[in-house]
Amino acid sequence: MRIVICDGHRVFADALASLLRSAGHEVAGTALDLDQAVGMLAASGSKPAEACIIDLRQPRSGQRRDIGRVIADTPGTAFVALTGLADPASLRHAIAAGVRGVALKGDDFGEFLRVLTEAVASRGTAAAGASSPEAGPVIVSSSARAVLKRGDGLAAGPSQFLTEREREALGRLVRGESTAGMARAMGVHVSTARTHIDAVLCKLGAHTRLEAVAYAVREGLVDVSGWQFEQHAAAT
Repeated sequence: MRIVICDGHRVFADALASLLRSAGHEVAGTALDLDQAVGMLAASGSKPAEACIIDLRQPRSGQRRDIGRVIADTPGTAFVALTGLADPASLRHAIAAGVRGVALKGDDFGEFLRVLTEAVASRGTAAAGASSPEAGPVIVSSSARAVLKRGDGLAAGPSQFLTEREREALGRLVRGESTAGMARAMGVHVSTARTHIDAVLCKLGAHTRLEAVAYAVREGLVDVSGWQFEQHAAAT
């Protein structure tokens, strides 16, 4: 199987590539983000990659490609999510975007390899015999399936991974507080406030504070009723 790996964590990507090669697969390249992955997939020419392994969290701030659009534009490749975002909302979003398989980074390699192999086989069958390339089952690891069964509300997913202080920081972001103002209100150093903000962005899979705020309000992670908002929402 010819594979492209898209993961912003270079050490993890290299380790995964080594494991896949030892299992007899060809790794065509490792990309730090979807922009690079798209380039690698386009350059494959007459020998396209059968699979693209993607992390749902793209840490590079310049990353703006939509996963669903990339999947739609690459019908010959099965996209498999291998992610550390163990929350129902993120996994359901990936499935809705069109991934053919979902596994968690905590899964053992054998389980992930099963998901990858079956996802590629499922994609091939759907493309050949179904009415649309999105048809066919999505292959999910046992741990990812357990996450998907955990609670019915999408908003409950990422919020349960936030600590009490991170929840407070998120609420203050939604209020429009600056980092300095947040630090004063929370009684911590500015560097500590930044750490809380970075953790919130990471756990919500947001690239910017604005994205985190929009997600929090949209999914009901914070109650904004009766709040007084400051004018410097984008202040840092």
